[in-house]
Amino acid sequence: MRHSPLMLACLLLATGSALAQKPPACSNRGELDELYCDANKDMLADAPKATVSPSKIVLGISSVEDAATARRTYSPLMDHLAVCLKKDVELYPPAREGAVMEAQRNGVVHIGQYATGSTLYAVNFAGGIPFAGKGRESAGRTDGYTLKLIVRADSLAKKPGDLKGKKVAHTSQSSNSGNLAPRALFPDLGLKPDADYKVEFSGGHDKSIMGVKLGLYDAAAVASDVMERLIAKGDIKASDFHVVYESTPFPTDAFAMSHNLDGKLQAQIRKCFDDFRFPEMMSKQLEGTNRFYPMDYSKDWQVVRQIAKASGNPPNKAGYEKILAKK
Repeated sequence: MRHSPLMLACLLLATGSALAQKPPACSNRGELDELYCDANKDMLADAPKATVSPSKIVLGISSVEDAATARRTYSPLMDHLAVCLKKDVELYPPAREGAVMEAQRNGVVHIGQYATGSTLYAVNFAGGIPFAGKGRESAGRTDGYTLKLIVRADSLAKKPGDLKGKKVAHTSQSSNSGNLAPRALFPDLGLKPDADYKVEFSGGHDKSIMGVKLGLYDAAAVASDVMERLIAKGDIKASDFHVVYESTPFPTDAFAMSHNLDGKLQAQIRKCFDDFRFPEMMSKQLEGTNRFYPMDYSKDWQVVRQIAKASGNPPNKAGYEKILAKK
């Protein structure tokens, strides 16, 4: 039986904040919050002595704006997991990424889905273990995307350095391609955020793109996959813009399971995701991706971690609290 979002919200309140838990004795934590330990130094939270195998698995989706769309998109996956795991599967209603992250930290969400930059916080502060990402069988790997620095097609700017003194949009504090990567990569291109231009946060990649199109911004740092999606929907044309810089690819997102799940259950979840193939409608709603591929946080997020540190925005507690505070 699937429970209502209201019941889940009450469960979250009843669970109490993970911040009140007593930190375990630990030989190594690395970047992890004090609630976790990383004795084997794989950068992920070790399993506690007492693991759990809940009768109901709660899936938190943070990439879709409203619960109805998330449920419609991910219902095939939820149904598959229910059969594959022989457990009830519930959707945690997506409101914002911070809500999913906090719910996973507090033990309400067991599998959370996060964007590239936020995956760092999901690991360090929610005890998440990234294990799968969306991909295409034709490519044989998880999807990737790039950071694009775009201007209007009629702009005189031909290279990043031409944007000094201009109005350049970033998306949000935690966004990899929309903020962290520009801060790490642009200075070597002759364009330093906050020094050569004032950073203006738009609130989203689509808002940045449309802002450039409408002339609200002279340029914007955006994710290529969001831009491709808007082009496919007919909201914009590729010819509306000129790309003055494009990065090498980053991973698009990650599904992360809670570190305290029973080892056998974790293995089952990995297999269930690996075996699942998206039905046509789900694939269409998820930009043509059609299956999940395994992910390795140490390897696949290496460049993302480097960018976060180089940008002066390491995934620390202050950054985590900013995500939680976002409305």
